[in-house]
Amino acid sequence: MIISGSAQDAGKEVGIRGGITSGITYRQYLEHNFSYEGLLSFRQDGLQFTLLRQIHEQALLDVSDNLYIVYGYGAHVGFFYASDYKMFIYNRIYYPERRFSPVVGIDGYGALEYRMSSYPLSFALDYKPFFEVSTYQFFKISIWDMALAVKYRF
Repeated sequence: MIISGSAQDAGKEVGIRGGITSGITYRQYLEHNFSYEGLLSFRQDGLQFTLLRQIHEQALLDVSDNLYIVYGYGAHVGFFYASDYKMFIYNRIYYPERRFSPVVGIDGYGALEYRMSSYPLSFALDYKPFFEVSTYQFFKISIWDMALAVKYRF
Protein backbone atom coordinates (compact mmCIF):
# COMPACT_ATOMS: atom_id res chain seq x y z
CA MET A 1 0.00 0.00 0.00
CA ILE A 2 1.35 3.40 -1.01
CA ILE A 3 0.26 6.51 0.85
CA SER A 4 1.01 9.84 -0.71
CA GLY A 5 0.25 13.39 0.26
CA SER A 6 0.41 16.70 -1.49
CA ALA A 7 0.31 20.33 -0.50
CA GLN A 8 -2.94 22.05 -1.19
CA ASP A 9 -3.81 25.70 -1.73
CA ALA A 10 -6.11 27.25 0.83
CA GLY A 11 -9.66 26.59 -0.26
CA LYS A 12 -11.53 29.21 1.76
CA GLU A 13 -11.22 32.83 2.81
CA VAL A 14 -13.19 35.02 5.17
CA GLY A 15 -12.77 38.76 5.54
CA ILE A 16 -14.11 42.27 5.64
CA ARG A 17 -14.71 44.77 2.84
CA GLY A 18 -14.96 48.54 3.19
CA GLY A 19 -16.70 50.78 0.66
CA ILE A 20 -20.26 51.62 -0.43
CA THR A 21 -21.28 47.99 0.04
CA SER A 22 -19.09 47.21 3.03
CA GLY A 23 -19.54 43.98 4.89
CA ILE A 24 -18.34 40.45 5.56
CA THR A 25 -17.03 38.23 2.75
CA TYR A 26 -16.61 34.50 2.33
CA ARG A 27 -14.78 33.01 -0.67
CA GLN A 28 -14.77 29.33 -1.66
CA TYR A 29 -12.24 28.14 -4.25
CA LEU A 30 -13.42 25.43 -6.62
CA GLU A 31 -10.08 25.37 -8.43
CA HIS A 32 -6.85 27.32 -7.87
CA ASN A 33 -8.01 30.04 -10.31
CA PHE A 34 -11.81 29.87 -9.93
CA SER A 35 -13.97 30.82 -6.93
CA TYR A 36 -17.32 32.00 -5.68
CA GLU A 37 -17.52 34.82 -3.16
CA GLY A 38 -20.47 35.78 -0.98
CA LEU A 39 -20.71 39.28 0.46
CA LEU A 40 -23.13 40.14 3.26
CA SER A 41 -23.24 43.92 3.27
CA PHE A 42 -25.00 46.71 5.08
CA ARG A 43 -26.25 49.79 3.24
CA GLN A 44 -28.79 52.49 4.14
CA ASP A 45 -29.99 50.63 7.27
CA GLY A 46 -30.60 47.55 5.16
CA LEU A 47 -29.08 44.20 4.35
CA GLN A 48 -27.83 42.89 1.03
CA PHE A 49 -26.38 39.56 -0.14
CA THR A 50 -24.10 39.45 -3.20
CA LEU A 51 -22.79 36.31 -4.90
CA LEU A 52 -19.82 36.72 -7.27
CA ARG A 53 -18.21 34.26 -9.69
CA GLN A 54 -14.48 35.04 -9.90
CA ILE A 55 -11.44 34.12 -11.99
CA HIS A 56 -7.90 34.61 -10.56
CA GLU A 57 -4.80 35.25 -12.65
CA GLN A 58 -1.28 36.07 -11.55
CA ALA A 59 -0.20 39.58 -12.49
CA LEU A 60 3.04 41.53 -12.63
CA LEU A 61 5.26 38.49 -12.15
CA ASP A 62 8.37 40.65 -12.53
CA VAL A 63 7.29 42.63 -9.43
CA SER A 64 5.93 39.86 -7.19
CA ASP A 65 4.67 36.28 -7.40
CA ASN A 66 1.92 37.15 -4.91
CA LEU A 67 -0.05 39.69 -6.98
CA TYR A 68 -3.27 38.55 -8.61
CA ILE A 69 -5.91 40.10 -10.82
CA VAL A 70 -9.36 38.87 -9.89
CA TYR A 71 -12.37 39.54 -12.12
CA GLY A 72 -15.90 38.30 -12.51
CA TYR A 73 -19.58 39.02 -12.20
CA GLY A 74 -22.55 38.29 -9.98
CA ALA A 75 -25.87 39.43 -8.59
CA HIS A 76 -27.29 40.83 -5.38
CA VAL A 77 -30.59 40.86 -3.52
CA GLY A 78 -31.68 42.62 -0.34
CA PHE A 79 -33.48 45.62 1.08
CA PHE A 80 -32.79 49.13 2.34
CA TYR A 81 -34.64 52.04 3.88
CA ALA A 82 -34.93 55.20 1.84
CA SER A 83 -35.56 58.57 3.44
CA ASP A 84 -37.84 61.09 1.80
CA TYR A 85 -38.20 64.49 3.35
CA LYS A 86 -41.72 65.89 3.58
CA MET A 87 -42.50 69.53 4.20
CA PHE A 88 -45.52 71.39 5.47
CA ILE A 89 -45.47 74.52 3.34
CA TYR A 90 -47.12 76.87 5.79
CA ASN A 91 -45.42 75.62 8.94
CA ARG A 92 -42.04 74.97 7.26
CA ILE A 93 -41.53 71.74 9.11
CA TYR A 94 -39.41 69.03 7.58
CA TYR A 95 -39.63 65.44 8.69
CA PRO A 96 -38.09 62.28 7.30
CA GLU A 97 -40.27 59.48 6.04
CA ARG A 98 -38.53 56.10 5.96
CA ARG A 99 -39.61 53.75 3.20
CA PHE A 100 -38.77 50.05 2.98
CA SER A 101 -37.47 49.07 -0.45
CA PRO A 102 -36.48 45.62 -1.72
CA VAL A 103 -33.60 45.64 -4.22
CA VAL A 104 -32.18 43.27 -6.82
CA GLY A 105 -29.21 43.88 -9.10
CA ILE A 106 -26.32 42.74 -11.28
CA ASP A 107 -22.67 43.26 -10.31
CA GLY A 108 -19.31 43.36 -12.03
CA TYR A 109 -16.06 42.73 -10.17
CA GLY A 110 -12.38 43.51 -10.60
CA ALA A 111 -9.58 43.53 -8.04
CA LEU A 112 -5.84 43.71 -7.57
CA GLU A 113 -5.04 41.31 -4.74
CA TYR A 114 -1.83 40.71 -2.79
CA ARG A 115 -1.55 37.34 -1.02
CA MET A 116 1.08 37.16 1.70
CA SER A 117 3.23 34.04 1.52
CA SER A 118 4.34 33.98 5.16
CA TYR A 119 0.88 34.63 6.68
CA PRO A 120 -2.55 33.43 5.55
CA LEU A 121 -3.71 36.96 4.73
CA SER A 122 -4.59 38.75 1.53
CA PHE A 123 -5.24 42.42 0.81
CA ALA A 124 -7.28 43.68 -2.13
CA LEU A 125 -8.23 46.90 -3.80
CA ASP A 126 -11.46 46.01 -5.54
CA TYR A 127 -13.97 47.61 -7.87
CA LYS A 128 -17.62 46.42 -7.93
CA PRO A 129 -19.87 48.46 -10.22
CA PHE A 130 -23.53 47.50 -10.08
CA PHE A 131 -26.92 48.06 -11.66
CA GLU A 132 -30.03 47.58 -9.54
CA VAL A 133 -33.79 48.00 -9.47
CA SER A 134 -35.88 48.75 -6.40
CA THR A 135 -39.28 50.10 -5.44
CA TYR A 136 -37.71 53.40 -4.32
CA GLN A 137 -35.62 54.14 -7.40
CA PHE A 138 -36.71 52.21 -10.46
CA PHE A 139 -33.09 51.72 -11.49
CA LYS A 140 -29.74 52.85 -10.22
CA ILE A 141 -26.26 52.51 -11.68
CA SER A 142 -23.28 52.86 -9.37
CA ILE A 143 -19.87 52.82 -11.03
CA TRP A 144 -17.89 54.04 -7.99
CA ASP A 145 -18.13 51.12 -5.55
CA MET A 146 -14.42 50.74 -4.77
CA ALA A 147 -13.13 49.23 -1.55
CA LEU A 148 -10.27 47.79 0.44
CA ALA A 149 -10.64 44.21 1.61
CA VAL A 150 -8.68 42.07 4.05
CA LYS A 151 -9.16 38.30 4.03
CA TYR A 152 -7.90 35.35 6.07
CA ARG A 153 -7.16 32.09 4.19
CA PHE A 154 -7.83 28.70 5.75
